Amino acid sequence: MPFKPAGDGNTLAAAAVGVVLAGGASRRMGSDKARLILGGASLAAAAAVRLAAVCSEVAMADGGRGVLAGLPSLPDGPGSGPAAGILGAAAAYPDRPLLVLACDLPRVPVALLAELVRTPISDWTVPRWRGGIEPLCALYGPVSLAALAEQVGRGLLAPHRLAEDGRLTVRFLDGDRLARFGPPEEVFLNLNTPEELERYASTSAGTSPQRPQGQISRRKSKR
Repeated sequence: MPFKPAGDGNTLAAAAVGVVLAGGASRRMGSDKARLILGGASLAAAAAVRLAAVCSEVAMADGGRGVLAGLPSLPDGPGSGPAAGILGAAAAYPDRPLLVLACDLPRVPVALLAELVRTPISDWTVPRWRGGIEPLCALYGPVSLAALAEQVGRGLLAPHRLAEDGRLTVRFLDGDRLARFGPPEEVFLNLNTPEELERYASTSAGTSPQRPQGQISRRKSKR
């Protein structure tokens, strides 16, 4: 599958690795979300294309399942859930910032991803709105990745808990700066169930959900 690397000269964008989080068990969906086809492409492939518009390298944090041919398939790191996928990518790309996007966030636009890698540089750059923060669409610098590994070692598996770490320089993308990309409740629409998938497809012209072919992987992760 062809991907067009970022070419805007942004040095942070060039250094950042785009990471598609696609390692979940998809229990509520009933089938592998990463392989669901919408608009002619799988959710994982669509996320990879958007990241490739910003980052020169893109990889799949899919627990080593080989979800998308042509891209590195990364094993999980410590812990479980999204943190395991993020830490697996951190191990594969040491000392590199990671621009993370969950495959089940189909409406996050390229422009928002590009904004996350714009200066000023911080340890962690993450969208925030009244619905909370969005750690599965965020830029993780090496310091925040080390903090996440430490947090997971203490049994705290939720990446959003990084916001509580006073040692980190956190830049929130919020307020009017976030709203210009669209209503956050739409931008961060999360597809977890067949009903949510059908609603999304019904409001997206020319798309209809298709189930993946073949054996569905059943993993213990709750991503």
